[in-house]
Amino acid sequence: MKPIFFLFCISLAVTISFAQHNAKLDTFIKLAKMNAPNLIENGNFLKIGNLQDRLITAQNNSFQVNATSEILLAPYFDNNGKIIDISTAPSSTAFGYDVGITNGGLYSAQINVTKNLFNQAITGNLLFQNKILNNTISLSSEEISHTIVKNITDTYVMAYQFQLQEAFTNQILKDLENRLQVVELLVKRAVLMESDYLLLQLDIDGKKLELLQIQNNLGVAINQLFTLSGVPAETIDQLEPPLINDNQSPSQFFYEKKFENDRLQIVGNQRVFENQYKPQVSAYANTGLNAIEIPNIYRKFGVSAGLRLTIPIYDGQQRKYNAQQSLLKEESLEFYRENSKVQIDNNLKSIEEQIQALEISLQLLDKQLKKQENILEIYKGKLVQGQVSIVDYLNVIQNYKLNGYTKLQMQTNFWLLQNQYNFINW
Repeated sequence: MKPIFFLFCISLAVTISFAQHNAKLDTFIKLAKMNAPNLIENGNFLKIGNLQDRLITAQNNSFQVNATSEILLAPYFDNNGKIIDISTAPSSTAFGYDVGITNGGLYSAQINVTKNLFNQAITGNLLFQNKILNNTISLSSEEISHTIVKNITDTYVMAYQFQLQEAFTNQILKDLENRLQVVELLVKRAVLMESDYLLLQLDIDGKKLELLQIQNNLGVAINQLFTLSGVPAETIDQLEPPLINDNQSPSQFFYEKKFENDRLQIVGNQRVFENQYKPQVSAYANTGLNAIEIPNIYRKFGVSAGLRLTIPIYDGQQRKYNAQQSLLKEESLEFYRENSKVQIDNNLKSIEEQIQALEISLQLLDKQLKKQENILEIYKGKLVQGQVSIVDYLNVIQNYKLNGYTKLQMQTNFWLLQNQYNFINW
């Protein structure tokens, strides 16, 4: 109950932070990891795996104690003039099971104890197999967390792009509305025609519709962020810029750890399979009542003990075939590992080239936008003087807007490529 309450308090604190501050990428990532059901499930699987260690040890190393009780009656019919009789010495004319088989009956109540001896290797193999299984679960959780970071970051970047588009469109719209007031005065002074005013007004209306669509897209993207994070959607003021740091190349890639674990899993399964070929020694003992007739039954209490040795001799070469299967599985894993290495190297190289090209394009586009901003200022001044038409002015605005949107898209692509690089370079 306490862990659940603790998680609830964390979720509540994070939710309140959305209402009071700008939303951050790290906040959504933390929430998504905390609420991911498959991560919670894997956590329980690891606990089950730890319990399995204890179970393996108990099954193979602990004393096994049980109590048994049995009453068997094997009567004889027409025995020495009796219609039905229980006897250990029936007459030769009586009807019933052979006395050598049943002794006339069995009265047993015993406590039995068994213990496996010299089975440390067998137990070790089982524990090793379970350890590799737990490592598989841990690697799965690591991969799930890494994928969550990738998906949340991609969604956050797209949402942030809509936010930038909204701000950029608002800026253009505000400037156009200011120009509209100037044009209205120029129309009254007969410097510009009324059609110029209507044309500008029409363009402003179009920009407002465009802004509305951008805001709708932003709302959908933010709602998707909350959905992926596993928390109810909230109204937030603003998204902060995504901070995406370049991951340094790891000393060991995740795919290498995964393939190594898969190889060890094959080894572990092979060892457990070969447990059946090890000599097995077990000790057993029992004490209690064990009698075949009721008279003097109180004297039939006793004790017995012994050792049991099992040595496998021949199984039709199953051990050999299983070992060959394991070798082929390891060989297949090695092929996949080499193929994964080539794919990762090629993908990283391709992304690095794309990022470099984007950086150059962004620099060139920034220069172009500065020139367009200067041209736009010139056209604003000429518009006030009635030296340029509204059509020309709107064309300049449209070109500026298109390049502005292109820059936003390129910046978004840059972040997405960084995120993809980090996702692969891991």
